[in-house]
Amino acid sequence: MQKPFVTALLLAATLGLAACDSEPQDKLDAAKESLSDAADSVQDAAKETKAAAEQKAEQLSAQTPTSEEVIEAANDAAAEAAQDTEDAVEESESAAERIKADLKQAADDVKDSAKETQDKVKQAAKDIKADSEQAAADAKAKLKEATEAQ
Repeated sequence: MQKPFVTALLLAATLGLAACDSEPQDKLDAAKESLSDAADSVQDAAKETKAAAEQKAEQLSAQTPTSEEVIEAANDAAAEAAQDTEDAVEESESAAERIKADLKQAADDVKDSAKETQDKVKQAAKDIKADSEQAAADAKAKLKEATEAQ
C-alpha cells in the first residue's frame, strides 16, 4: 500500500516541477538587458555630444573666429548637445516603459504559472488520496476474502 502512495507522490512532484518553466525568467532577463541597453545608449549619446562639442571647439580655435562667431558656434553646440540629451532622455523613458511592461508581464506569468502548478499539485493529491482509498478498500476485500476462505 505504501509503494503506490510513494509512486503517486513522486509522480505528482514530477508533474509540479515539469509545470514550472523558465519563460518568466527569460522575460525578466530580457527586461534587464533592455534597461542595460538604454543606459548604454544614454552613455553613448553623452559621449557623442562631448565629442561634437570638442570638435566644434577645435574647429573654432583653428579658424580663429571673431567673438561673435565663437558665441554663435558655442550656442549652436549647446543647442545640439541639448537636443542630443533630450533625445537620449526620451529614448531612456521609452525603454523604461517597455521594461516596466515586460516586468509586469513576467510577474503575471509567474503568478499564472504558480497558480497552475498549485492546481496540478492539488489534483495530484486528490488522485493520490483516491488511489490510496481504493488500494485500502482492495486490501480489506482481499483480507476479508482470505479470512472467509479459511
